[in-house]
Amino acid sequence: MASLPIPYYQSVSLSVGYMVKIKGNFQFPCGGNPELVVEFCTGIEEDSDIAFHFRLYNSMVVMNSFQDGKWQEEKRVSSDNFVLGHSFELRFLVLENGYQVFLNNKSILIFAHCLPLQSVKMLKVRGDVVLTSVDTL
Repeated sequence: MASLPIPYYQSVSLSVGYMVKIKGNFQFPCGGNPELVVEFCTGIEEDSDIAFHFRLYNSMVVMNSFQDGKWQEEKRVSSDNFVLGHSFELRFLVLENGYQVFLNNKSILIFAHCLPLQSVKMLKVRGDVVLTSVDTL
């Protein structure tokens, strides 16, 4: 199966009920722990606002948003729902009140909306992963 490019970019138009499903495998970087970053952004530019920043690193999920050139208050949640060397499936479901995240079919968190859904135009995925698919439903 062919892998997708990293970093990966995809245009999106969010609404309640919209879902993004990401499948892949972690790679092992030299001398470190692998990370995966998924961002729902207002554009592709480096200074674009980020409605939802999701980072999975070392059994920890870090969530945040970036607005008007500043990171907001970071939230952290421990997660042992992934195993290095195995494939993973991440799903992001857009709810009325936030983004619900599922890792390997288990709900791990809900992150409240910080920016209007209609302002989100781009999905970005990067990190130490081999992406096998990114589907929007």
